[in-house]
Amino acid sequence: MHTIATPPVKPAGHDPDDATGHPLLKAAGLADRFGFHLRLAQAAAWSDLVAALQPFGLRPGGYSVLLILRAAPGSRQQDIGAALGIQRPNLVTMIDGMEKRGLIRRAVDPADRRAYALSLTDVGAKLLAAADVAHAAHEARLAERLGDIDAGALLPALRRIAALRPGVEP
Repeated sequence: MHTIATPPVKPAGHDPDDATGHPLLKAAGLADRFGFHLRLAQAAAWSDLVAALQPFGLRPGGYSVLLILRAAPGSRQQDIGAALGIQRPNLVTMIDGMEKRGLIRRAVDPADRRAYALSLTDVGAKLLAAADVAHAAHEARLAERLGDIDAGALLPALRRIAALRPGVEP
């Protein structure tokens, strides 16, 4: 019987701030791949955001919908879905849940009776204000991890990468 020796999970000199320090990732060339690092960073940021919003019964998509409705009351469901890249069936389920919780109200759009215009309720506005505090702490944690990196340069670069999504204009 053959056994394969695996390297230690945390080799000597391992940097706890380097998520790609595992020898297998280095051997595979993944430790030097830009897309791989973006994916790890996205997963870590997403996990932290999900945890921050959990006490409010919100997921990142729902939080984003509420932000849009605060900024643009009366927005149509399909416009919100297009802006956030949420597929129609998923958005309908999300909107139904937020409406049942009393966070938003849905009304027929007077300009197009086939569409719904959405707005925040007072309950939704209060929940969003509280969630904003948790979101600000999440953003502060991300900024802390960036350290000396210029966030003013990073954000436009991330936007250019995000524009690779189908249907998104650069």
